[in-house]
Amino acid sequence: MPRSFHFILFTLILAVGVFAGVGLERFPFLSPFWWLGPILLLSIGLSGLLKHFSSYYLFLALPLAAFLAFAAGNRVWPPSSGSIPPRTETADGLVPVPLGADDTLPRHELYAPPGTRITVFAAGLQKPRFLKFNRQGVLFVSLPGEGRVLALPDKDGDGRADRSVVFADGLNRPHGLDFYLGALFVAETGKVVSLRDLDGDLRADQKNIVSSDLPAGGGHWTRSLLADGHGSLYVSVGSDCNACLEEDPRRATVLKIPATGGRGRIFAFGLRNSVGLALDPVSGEIWASDNGRDLLGDDLPPDEINLLRDGGDYGWPYCYGRRVPDPELGSELRCRQTQPSEVDLPAHSAPLGITFGDGLRAAPWIRRSLLVAYHGSWNRTVPTGYKVVAIPFQQGRPAGPPRNLLRGWLVNERAWGRPVAPLVGPDGALYLSDDLAGVIYRIVLPRSQS
Repeated sequence: MPRSFHFILFTLILAVGVFAGVGLERFPFLSPFWWLGPILLLSIGLSGLLKHFSSYYLFLALPLAAFLAFAAGNRVWPPSSGSIPPRTETADGLVPVPLGADDTLPRHELYAPPGTRITVFAAGLQKPRFLKFNRQGVLFVSLPGEGRVLALPDKDGDGRADRSVVFADGLNRPHGLDFYLGALFVAETGKVVSLRDLDGDLRADQKNIVSSDLPAGGGHWTRSLLADGHGSLYVSVGSDCNACLEEDPRRATVLKIPATGGRGRIFAFGLRNSVGLALDPVSGEIWASDNGRDLLGDDLPPDEINLLRDGGDYGWPYCYGRRVPDPELGSELRCRQTQPSEVDLPAHSAPLGITFGDGLRAAPWIRRSLLVAYHGSWNRTVPTGYKVVAIPFQQGRPAGPPRNLLRGWLVNERAWGRPVAPLVGPDGALYLSDDLAGVIYRIVLPRSQS
């Protein structure tokens, strides 16, 4: 055979070896055994070239093989681009609003639409997380660190909790809350329970286990919960890692569980950490926030707002945003099979609780929006998040970019508060938990258009 054939053949084998080695770097969960493939290919290529040619030909073959390998790699795993929300923000029209006559948070103010009034509904709480009102208008809050759920009645209607009552304790990091048929369903890190107050003293008298086999703990231990009003519960289970192939397929999912008890099933998957769940009050569709992976720099990947579909694959760990391949794990072919995000949010904003604005006594643009709490970044060069945004909706779908609704928890790159979960109250006010300041805010928004 001609010498040129041997040169091309062994150079291509080298290129395949380099390509395979680069490919394995993108799949850190594979066994080291797989490295034998690239090593074998590189050995065959090098030995073949040295057998048929002098060592000087390596100076031509090696750069050519590297070029071919990386050209193929860029084709299969293209450099990430797009899906990065713009970092610059125009003037948002918000004005400073003092927090009212309260000595719990002295010298602090938030920025909100003109005419907004903000007061502290409850203070001195140990990292309050998710909120829910019962039919009597009593606010309940989960305290995962204390293993408690508190009831916060406001009998005199003055906009401040009269007292704090331990509704239930001894729970294993309770997080998500929702009421259904008179029972409060609570998502602990490893199970779901239902609690009932039979005598009206705001203390749970009856406890039933709904599901006892949730994947517990892990890198993302919070379990959020949503009742659809038709007998089903939706429970988010975050991933056990930053970016990996999970051993338990129920990780990085939203599960659907019968409210009467029994084993649930995977409703949607490929969701790294969907802390926020919300039911569209008009269509009944379920929406979720999702927190993207770390260690890809300041601006990748975007966090997401997703419309959950039964059986939907939302990409993690291979893809993010609108079917963009993860630069370390994904490919265009793999990502074509996934559900794209509906809204991309700035990377590391950490969107947690979400709620639709229906029921608010507020301007129409706020009522027709999805409200999202950005908990704020912990691993970004310049901090981002620490605010609440409103995503406008029309005909059941996002109709514009997020608009700032509340901000001011970050001052000179230092946070004094971190918003967690917004909730529309029966009085038309917005209630918002803050697990850094340890408070729940009551926010009366303006009813005029602005």
